[in-house]
Amino acid sequence: MRPAWLLSLLILALLSGVTRVQADTPPAGSAAAEPGVPSQPSALPPLPKVPGVQLPKPEKQDLADLDALLARLQAKDSMVRDQAVKEILEVRPRLVPAIAERLDSIADKADRDEMKRLLHGIRHRARREVREQMRAAGEKGRVKTPDYLEIVAEHGKPDSPTWRNLVSVLGMSRMLVHIASVDAVRVLIDVYVRFGEFLRVDTQLQLEKLGDKAVAALIEARRHPAKKIAHWADRELDMMGKAIPSEAIRTDDYEVLADVLRAYGRVRDPDAARVVISFANSERAQVRLAARQAVTMMGEVANWQLRDTYETIVGEKPPRDWGWKRTARELFGRYDRQRLARVYHLYDEGMAAYRAGHLGAMRTSFNKVLAQSPMFEHRSDMLQGYLTFAKKYADKHPAEALDAARRAERLAPDDAAAKPIKSLRLALAGERLLGRGVADQTLFRRALDLDSSNARARDGISRIQHGELDKLGKDRRYSAAGAIGLAALVAIAFIGLWRPRRQAKASTPGDDPASGEGDPEPVRDDATPDEPEPEQEERDGATPDEPEPDDATPDAPEQEERDEADPDEPEQSA
Repeated sequence: MRPAWLLSLLILALLSGVTRVQADTPPAGSAAAEPGVPSQPSALPPLPKVPGVQLPKPEKQDLADLDALLARLQAKDSMVRDQAVKEILEVRPRLVPAIAERLDSIADKADRDEMKRLLHGIRHRARREVREQMRAAGEKGRVKTPDYLEIVAEHGKPDSPTWRNLVSVLGMSRMLVHIASVDAVRVLIDVYVRFGEFLRVDTQLQLEKLGDKAVAALIEARRHPAKKIAHWADRELDMMGKAIPSEAIRTDDYEVLADVLRAYGRVRDPDAARVVISFANSERAQVRLAARQAVTMMGEVANWQLRDTYETIVGEKPPRDWGWKRTARELFGRYDRQRLARVYHLYDEGMAAYRAGHLGAMRTSFNKVLAQSPMFEHRSDMLQGYLTFAKKYADKHPAEALDAARRAERLAPDDAAAKPIKSLRLALAGERLLGRGVADQTLFRRALDLDSSNARARDGISRIQHGELDKLGKDRRYSAAGAIGLAALVAIAFIGLWRPRRQAKASTPGDDPASGEGDPEPVRDDATPDEPEPEQEERDGATPDEPEPDDATPDAPEQEERDEADPDEPEQSA
């Protein structure tokens, strides 16, 4: 019996040792398992929080502003209505909850059949007017129906509740098109859902105006509880060329791309899972976050695609007992380490330089960190380094110190921590203006309001009140004045030397009467008609039997003899 007990104890000890070794071994894909990667936290990144689609409750002021605009849209004066139509293009995105609430209110109480008949009547009248105008102009072709809002506002019936409801719905749909956010497009689709077929064509026309911005909401509408709406959304996407995920993600707008990725996550489309996961390591933080949110919303639907992607990236299959959450976190952690390896290296260099007192090298490394990863998780640790640099080099390097103060202010975790930093930044900005000769106390006083212990701000106000402008500013002004004066003297000297030289070049050697060489004497303005030019005399005295030599020049001896001949002696013929 004793050997059996000993054997059992030995087996239990071996099992406990194996368990302890497995517990101490870092998981696959952790920071310690990857050689050459700088020191960084080994904790896996959490799954991102999924944004909701429920609109917040509208503010009272937003409802009041919307109601005021709708009242002008329903006014009896046509000019007021026209102005209200133009004001639609000025609405703000914050009005979306208010618009949704007002649309629901109208849909609950309005007579949609009466609205349909009224719209059709106004539409036929408007088309008839357009057709008559085309006939009068001699034009042929298909009659194009004007915009519904324009023709309904033009044919106003302010005393009719049906007309007021119709123009309000059309006006709010145009507001949603102008806002063009994914929330606004969802509400725009609800216009067709709540009011029915008579506004379907108008809704489709508004979606065409939105283009790619309508894709995300249409993808979500494919899972609408009403099959009619789901089929309609499918047709709209097909007509836009966005029916499949590889086509839907083709856009130059990163905000649209992020909305599309989240939309695929909400509908839990397995065909889009691989495309969505491919953006989980995007360099764009907005797109990267949206892709990870989409993976979180897909959940188990994306499990196999996550495992395949992990195997491709890591080179080994994930353990069988990993669920989709563990696989996603491990994959995202691996992505982050690959993407941020250089960032962590720069961060470590900057922190080492800060501890060694090399603030210039520290600032250079920290600037590169923020340039590559603005939302770096250890960004708050860099705040003190920037602040130390700003205080130490405020007098020697004011521009760099001001830049460091700005960065430190952005890195502050809350408003309370940002106040003294902002006070320092304002004081440094005031000192730079003072150095340029601008005596403005505004920045210094604002700095003191934020931090009453700011000695730089107090000193700046004192210098201004005592009229002590910075000597450097005076030197700069004097240097600038001297440079301008020197430039003026150089210009005057250049003009004085250039003009005589130009005049000398303009005068030719042939003008000298003592010289027998040079160009022929120019024709004088005071020459009489009785004195022909030498060449003309030669042509007049030549006979037809003897042509004039081609190489005869005004400087030839024959010409000189004729010029010196007695004017009373008659010409000799050739």
